[in-house]
Amino acid sequence: MRTTTRLAAAAALLSAAVPAHAAPIIGQINLIGFVRPIGSTTMETATGLDFYNFLSLPSNANDGGTPGTIFAALGSTGVFAGIACAGPCGTIKDLPTFATGPIASFFDVGSTIFFDLGSINSVTYSNDGSGGSLKVIASGTFRATGFDDTAGRFTLTTQGSGLTSFSATALSPVPEPASWALMIAGFGMMGGMLRAARRSVRVRYSTN
Repeated sequence: MRTTTRLAAAAALLSAAVPAHAAPIIGQINLIGFVRPIGSTTMETATGLDFYNFLSLPSNANDGGTPGTIFAALGSTGVFAGIACAGPCGTIKDLPTFATGPIASFFDVGSTIFFDLGSINSVTYSNDGSGGSLKVIASGTFRATGFDDTAGRFTLTTQGSGLTSFSATALSPVPEPASWALMIAGFGMMGGMLRAARRSVRVRYSTN
């Protein structure tokens, strides 16, 4: 097999291992909003979370699922870089219970970045601090125009009720086993060609 043909074959294997339109979302976005417990007066016994607009309080502990207001957002890298706002900059939906199913557009930042909550991974209660504390970790999917849908993780830790900071992190996609196999085959073929090329070099000395 000629060298050019081998190189083409190796390149084909490597290109097949990488999606043609891969543009995953990367980075972490930090959010601030107001939250209070559902089903309890303290976080250590809450059965759900009510996100709300502090400037317009709902009349009861659960406002019926009306989206709350995200008041600040700060991104760090990738698609989140440069995201900073003061005042209303997005909305977030309630968690009626911690056994809730998927929630489409769980939060929406400027109608530009969306996070679809898929499932609650863990809920941890503690009686430390005033009103106790609560930590929720959930999985979902980020969506943004011009990028591939990307798996993400939502994390919230709050004490008592009121202003709460939380974050969502895009998870780097892991190549599937088939993609790994194609990449290894491609790199192996190229490495073999380089070794063969080195062995084929001959040194000739002048007889003059």
